[in-house]
Amino acid sequence: MKAATLLGLFKQNQDGVTAVEFGLVAAPFLAFVLGIMAIGLQFFTINTLDQAVEKASRKIRTGQAQRANMTLGDFKNLVCESGGSYLQRDCNNIYIHVQNSGDWSDITPTACATNGQMTTQANTTGAVSDSAGGGSQVVLVTVCYDWTMPLKLPYLQYILMRPADGVPLVSGGSLIQSVATFRSENF
Repeated sequence: MKAATLLGLFKQNQDGVTAVEFGLVAAPFLAFVLGIMAIGLQFFTINTLDQAVEKASRKIRTGQAQRANMTLGDFKNLVCESGGSYLQRDCNNIYIHVQNSGDWSDITPTACATNGQMTTQANTTGAVSDSAGGGSQVVLVTVCYDWTMPLKLPYLQYILMRPADGVPLVSGGSLIQSVATFRSENF
């Protein structure tokens, strides 16, 4: 047979066209779906941490943490408990920074990470009242989370949140930060 005849037969044969089309579309479609799931998981983590910080910070705002002689370690555990089992199992990767002042302009936010290293938190056995102050104080609660889920799901590593200095965390995880700022009640 001539080459032109074979080419003509090949053009007319429709067997396997669907399989070939599926093969061309399947990989990009699967990557797209996994990307949507990864972004959804990251937003879920951010929202969970935000809600936990807001709930725990209310104890400082109302003076309940100070009156109960809560330590920074207790406050960290409260943040983890408020985030449910999702945050509790990874509580060692959460760092708490609490600052207070009489005026908003006197507060300087703590950086969560510098040169890929998480900023260590203050003495966890110290009293919350030492960091948060008393009534009518401006308080900044910064919670930094070294989210290591991307290490378990490799496709998440391409959409990681990096620290402000742009240097990846040494752990390989993603930095998630939540902040609560308020003037505590006069208690």
